[in-house]
Amino acid sequence: MTDYSAWVSRIGASALSVVLAAVLTLAVQTGVLILVALVIVVVQGLLASAPAPADARGHSIPTPRSAATMSAGIVSCIIALWPGLLLGAEGSSAGLDGLVSTGVVAGILPGVAVGVFVALIAQMLRDERRELVLSTSAAISLALFASLASAWIGAARAAAGSEVVTVAAVGLAASLLVWMIPIDRYVCAAAAITAGAGASAAAAVVVDGLPTWLFGIAIGSGTALFAILGQVLARAWSQGRVHASAGWGFPGAMAIAMAGPIVYLGGQLITAGL
Repeated sequence: MTDYSAWVSRIGASALSVVLAAVLTLAVQTGVLILVALVIVVVQGLLASAPAPADARGHSIPTPRSAATMSAGIVSCIIALWPGLLLGAEGSSAGLDGLVSTGVVAGILPGVAVGVFVALIAQMLRDERRELVLSTSAAISLALFASLASAWIGAARAAAGSEVVTVAAVGLAASLLVWMIPIDRYVCAAAAITAGAGASAAAAVVVDGLPTWLFGIAIGSGTALFAILGQVLARAWSQGRVHASAGWGFPGAMAIAMAGPIVYLGGQLITAGL
């Protein structure tokens, strides 16, 4: 892929990530978590559109991945929405353990477990089983990424979830707008992370319910870093393929998915301080 094609792909992926972050912000402002979950399901669908892995000669390896990715993502979303599903009987040891571990962290594990099971079944039903290890690992990796995206739902469920998601989304959007600039990638990454930290700090000052601008800097820089890493990882995965799903759909969704756990952690830190 030429430098120009890479730049165009980066613009498309970053623009998609910004739009998804904006829609997430609007959804969380309604206070209806189902709307947040619907946006995350769209992100997971874009993750499922990732191109098949390639072998050493650059040939695509048949990889059934959509079922594993979506099943993992939907299970993790359901548990992030209703963590009480993991609780044992009230007053029991299982109930107490579940109370501590419920939410997105607990939802990721069952989601990945379901994704692994579905991926293995799909491989057993595949006619041509060349490069079995690479094909299976790709499907399981996508299942993990889809499960991580549900962390946005866990963040929205926090005591100050609406504010945390808004501040994080502002930082993510600002960083990826800077990431579009066609300059040296290392310089651009540093500038993008700085922009994300600054934008989130400003948003934390404006948004009610958050303690200090220092929180905005922390969550903004972390969200920006992992969003950029998500795009870089997705482009390396796509290996120069520039059609819509590989060129910008998959990288755009990966930025949202990779940033999710950072947003969730921010929500938990704020909750602990309230």
